[in-house]
Amino acid sequence: MDEGRIVAWRKREGDRVRQGEILFEVETDKATMEVEAPVAGTLRRILVAADASAPVASVIALITTMADEPLPADVPAATSPIAAPAPNPSQRAGAQPSAGLGAPGARGPSAPEPLADGERVRSSPAARKRAQELGVDIARVTGTGPGDRVTLEYVEGAKAAPLPSAAADGEHREPLSRMRKAIAERMSRSWREAPQFSVSRDVDMTSANAARKKAGASYTDAIVAAAAKALAAHPRFRARFDGGTLVREDGVHVGIAVAVEDGLLVPVVRDADRKDLAALAKERERLEQHAHAGKLTAEELTGGVFSVSNLGTMGVDRFTAIVNPPEAAILAVGRVSDRVIAQAGQAVVRPVATLTLSVDHRVADGAAAARFLDDIAKALEAGVP
Repeated sequence: MDEGRIVAWRKREGDRVRQGEILFEVETDKATMEVEAPVAGTLRRILVAADASAPVASVIALITTMADEPLPADVPAATSPIAAPAPNPSQRAGAQPSAGLGAPGARGPSAPEPLADGERVRSSPAARKRAQELGVDIARVTGTGPGDRVTLEYVEGAKAAPLPSAAADGEHREPLSRMRKAIAERMSRSWREAPQFSVSRDVDMTSANAARKKAGASYTDAIVAAAAKALAAHPRFRARFDGGTLVREDGVHVGIAVAVEDGLLVPVVRDADRKDLAALAKERERLEQHAHAGKLTAEELTGGVFSVSNLGTMGVDRFTAIVNPPEAAILAVGRVSDRVIAQAGQAVVRPVATLTLSVDHRVADGAAAARFLDDIAKALEAGVP
């Protein structure tokens, strides 16, 4: 990402903050994240207001140790008025919001004032996405929530004007969401800059099936475990190509592709090679819940060295995935289905899955990819010991 939009501040200027306390929410290309205060102190100055965007690595607020500590002379004056912070999600159900926070229904059903050209509607990412799905003009939604923002419940229940009608020839144009734009840019860059090849292998999943059932895990968990074990033994597949050099990561951090409403997120299981199947299953379930709720943190979305994409749960037999930059490889997993295979000269029926490994040819060659995939297959056929 190049910039992020501040969705809401959880603290006001002058408030005390604790280290690790949620300070603000930021909308990135793919998710809305809660950001914790890096230090304890007093929030002295908010430099980027809610609903405004800022480039990555820019300073958006100042926290001082003492409440009366002098600020540098070049710091802008305090914002006025200071916007009310967004309500804490952990607030007790049924509690009444403070005056001025704009509780749902507080403004009544009056129609909003028309927006000037180029003026942006204050709304949550979920509300904007839902408005696009329903084909409504979010600028005409009546009623707002905290901070005068259009919320999801008002989009779903409001009377809204339709988007401009389709062209006479039946052509419909739909603007891309930030997530789809990010996916389009990343995948285009991957396909354009990284020469990619793929190798495939059918794997007998009998032992992996028994192991994952015993651990209360899924096939995806077993495959992630096998891939993590192979990654520990094949450091080249933990590397990335960077300006004519290979940069290798020490940690085995595996990303798991999760399909969400408008695209794809790849949360990361850190140190996957150090977790057993039960621990992997628990972590994967937690990450998937965060992904679907739009609550993945920056740490949960970054740092992956390898990705696993499983479309087998959707009935896909086999497919080839595009490498997720800056990683060097991605494993595409087809469904586990009963197939007739030869075993000791006899035809037997076994649960089999097709694994396809896509690789950045700048990082590894076919022989290395074949050995790496072979180790993944052997681990699965051995029950991922």
